[in-house]
Order: sequence, then structure tokens, then C-alpha cells
Amino acid sequence: MSHKILMLGGRRAGKSSILASILYALGEQDKTADLCTITDQTDYGGMAVPLTTKRKEIDNYLRTRSRVGANSNFLVDMTPSKTESTYTLLTQIGGRCEVAFDFVDVPGEWMCATSTNHNRLKELVTESDVFIIAIDTPYLMQEENPNINSVYNRIDEITNMMANITILNEQLDRKMIIFCPVKCERWTQKGQADIVTEKVCQAYRNLINNWVKHSAVDIWVMPIETVGGITHSKMLDGYRVYRNERDKIGELGSVNELTGQIMMGDGMMISEDAVYMVEPKPDPTLFIDFTQIPLSWYKTTDGVFKPHFCEQPAYHILTFLVEKEKAVDAFEKKKIDDLPWWRIFTKIFARSFGKNLKAYTELISNFNNRNIIKYSGDGFMRVVDIIEKN
Repeated sequence: MSHKILMLGGRRAGKSSILASILYALGEQDKTADLCTITDQTDYGGMAVPLTTKRKEIDNYLRTRSRVGANSNFLVDMTPSKTESTYTLLTQIGGRCEVAFDFVDVPGEWMCATSTNHNRLKELVTESDVFIIAIDTPYLMQEENPNINSVYNRIDEITNMMANITILNEQLDRKMIIFCPVKCERWTQKGQADIVTEKVCQAYRNLINNWVKHSAVDIWVMPIETVGGITHSKMLDGYRVYRNERDKIGELGSVNELTGQIMMGDGMMISEDAVYMVEPKPDPTLFIDFTQIPLSWYKTTDGVFKPHFCEQPAYHILTFLVEKEKAVDAFEKKKIDDLPWWRIFTKIFARSFGKNLKAYTELISNFNNRNIIKYSGDGFMRVVDIIEKN
């Protein structure tokens, strides 16, 4: 049996990028290769793009952008995904003691109560042990309109969905919620990660306050840099641009507020005279729930793919799940023979570590002895108190 980790967030918030960067960080940057290995064992079968391919995609794009120049603005993909994807990561200690973890990535549109897949999402919430909420940081940090952040990051929908968390027993059935601000390089590289964390706590205040005093729920904020070589540049309204008369689809672009030139998603700057037409109103595909969503523009810095802190959610999840199973194991050892129903009750809970529990307990101890698990600083924070409104 594998543990299920549910990935939640808005459209293209960066859920699969989190996994791709976790896998890269653990494989290429990790200092614990002598202790354990984590590999991608996903059965893709025509499903989503493999995580290693996605990582190379990001790396190659950064290299290409860096040749264009650091001052060139570009767009990241905002096309909504449509399908549920499950990625299986396999942990091994010494080539043995295998334990699998299923990361389920669902489209942001599933959060909406009118989605035909909304009930499927409810099922996933009740089945999951850990919840990673990916947060598109530029939309979180924009000040123009608070509705933009709420709508794009699906805050209200996720808050309502998380009310479906099912806790069968507070002693044995623990849950973990990780808020993961991504695309946050602009702030974290300036030493402003704590400001991002404060924004997260305020924006998700209702969700946090629903669960923070529940003894069976651990809540964390962990800002991570899934790319490292880019920085958010600006928010601008998006318009549909047609380069010639034969173009029936057009491309998204914005108008440079200083020069009046049209900024195209590939980084090109074009004068309005050089295109066939620019729609006079913002593109309707950028409206979500009657809210106009601006385009989020980025620039490259050094053009190097260098994720930062991406291994930390994996360490914390592993630690949490080991501790959860240790509690079940200890409870079973204290069973009283004249209360056989407890034996049935404890079988309800996932026991994915099984005979490997001792080895994984020692692994977590080694992690802590080497001080590789980050518990504070750089915006990392365990949330333990009610969040008061600013």
C-alpha cells in the first residue's frame, strides 16, 4: 500500500513543476544519496509528460532565454491541464526497503464546485494523508486587486474542498497540509521569504484557522524555488494579437507601459504597426469567475536551472508519514486481548512501511543528525496559532 499525497492549486500554479524539481533536487543536488534514493516509478503510458522530461524542458528553455538576454520578458504556459495525473516516487534504503508514494496532481478547474470532476476530487481528499497546496506567488503578492489572487489560486474553492478531510481517529489518523509558494524567486532571492509566508497565512487564513487547532493536523508553509534562474517581472493585461490576416487564432501579448510596443510571449517586442490586429479588449480566456486575470511576465537572471529547497517538502512528508505509522504500530503493540475491535480498527490505516518501519525511523534520525531537514528560516514555518486578520 502506498501513501497518497494530493496536489492542489490553481491553473498552472506549478504542481507538476514541484514534483519535477523535488526529483531533480533529490537526485542531483541531494546530500543524502548514501542514506536513501528516490526514483520516479510512474507508469506514464501516454499520460502526462515524464518528470525528468519536464525538468529538461525547463532547463533547455532557460538556456534559450539566456541567449536572448536578461531584459527580455516572456510568459510561462497558462494553458489549463484537463486530466488527473498520478506520479509514483519510490524510496529505497540501501537498494532495499522499498516504499512507494503516490502524488496525485489534479487540474485547478476541478476545484470549482460546478466541475464535473468535483466529486472525484472530494474522494481524493478523503483518501489522502498529505496535501500540497501550490501557490502562484506573483498572483499572491500582487496588490492591485485581492480578487485576482483569490480566484487564480482558487483559495475559496480549496478552503471549501479541504473541509472534506476525514480524520477517523485523532491519535492515529494524522494529516499534513503544506502550503508551497512557487515562482517566488523575485522575493526569496531578496531575503523576503518571510513576507511571502505572511501573505500566505493571510490569504489562506480561513483554511488555516479551520484546522490549525486540530490535534491531528500539521500545517506548514514552505516557499521553494522550482526553477531558480528566473524572476517575476510584472503583471500586465493580456490581449489577443494577430500577426497577419490569415492568423485566425492569434497569440497572447501585452502592451509595454513605457514604449507602447507589444510584448509577445516568446520575448519579442513588436510595434502595433507591424501586426495585423490587436483586440481592443482583454482576452476573454483570461477571465475566471468574472475576474480579469493579468498576464504574469518573467525575466531570466543567469539562465541556470537551480532549484532551491525543493527537497525539503519530500523530507518533511517522509518524516510525517514515518511518525504517523509509528503511532499506529505503537498502538497495536498495546492492544488489549479483550478488546479485539481495536485490531480491526487499526487495520483501517495505511501501513505502507510495514517491516521497513525500523529502517525508515533510523533514516529520519540520520536526517536530523545531519541537520538536513529545514524547520525554520527562509520563510519555512510550522503554523500553530490562529491567524488574525491584518
